[in-house]
Amino acid sequence: MPCTGIHAVPSGPIEFPELVYSFVICDEKVVMIDGGVANSIMDVSFLDKLDYLVITHLHIDHIGLIPDIVSTYKPKILVYEGFKKYLENPDKINKTARQILGELVDIYGEVKPINGDILEVKGGEEIKIGKDTMKIFYTPGHAKHHISVMIGDVLYTGDSAGGRYNGIPFPTTPPPLDLEKYISSLEFQISLKPRVVGLSHGGFTSSSHLLEHLEQIKNNEHVDIDLGGTQGEILRRHLEINYKGLEEARSNAVGNKGLSQKP
Repeated sequence: MPCTGIHAVPSGPIEFPELVYSFVICDEKVVMIDGGVANSIMDVSFLDKLDYLVITHLHIDHIGLIPDIVSTYKPKILVYEGFKKYLENPDKINKTARQILGELVDIYGEVKPINGDILEVKGGEEIKIGKDTMKIFYTPGHAKHHISVMIGDVLYTGDSAGGRYNGIPFPTTPPPLDLEKYISSLEFQISLKPRVVGLSHGGFTSSSHLLEHLEQIKNNEHVDIDLGGTQGEILRRHLEINYKGLEEARSNAVGNKGLSQKP
């Protein structure tokens, strides 16, 4: 039977499957957004086909399982322009991940080369998938190669609009972070007025999350989300990394402003 509806599918590591969500949208064409970690046991047995696989950005927790997905379904892969080469040779992706995430890379697994029908996009594309249209938006800040997707009234933000656990929003801002672009992308996505938001770290939530997170960033609010056990420790480590990115970005912004004020 063909799949129907929209689905948030846990695609994080075995230790914490709900750390990452991939999203499946079933129309005449079937779309998956992001591919989870290499060490995931993501269950997509309900899929009879997959036409498009959208990569919101090239971080290891979003692309690790893609070689297996491509081998099984052979979808068209959409990625931001200029970055196809890093999928085909992910050495730089893995090296950067190790520098930023450290031992978390061992939990997630490294990315293997991704080969297939890879199409580069730049934002602004609209692809008819049946009843609905998939709209691609360029949303940098978290990464310079970050895109988001809107299908119908649901906005899939990748890591460009924070995450959410236990009803608490948190930043997805590891270094190197462009804070000005992160905020601009967030404000742009608010202007789209989605009904529902799909967060890669949190799943489906109300669109009110976007404004909550924007205020959180502007007010420099820090949160502590205690999930307990191994899952809590993994999230704690991510928050530590994300707040480091925010602190470095704010420090750089202040330093640059100071330099610009010199005669």
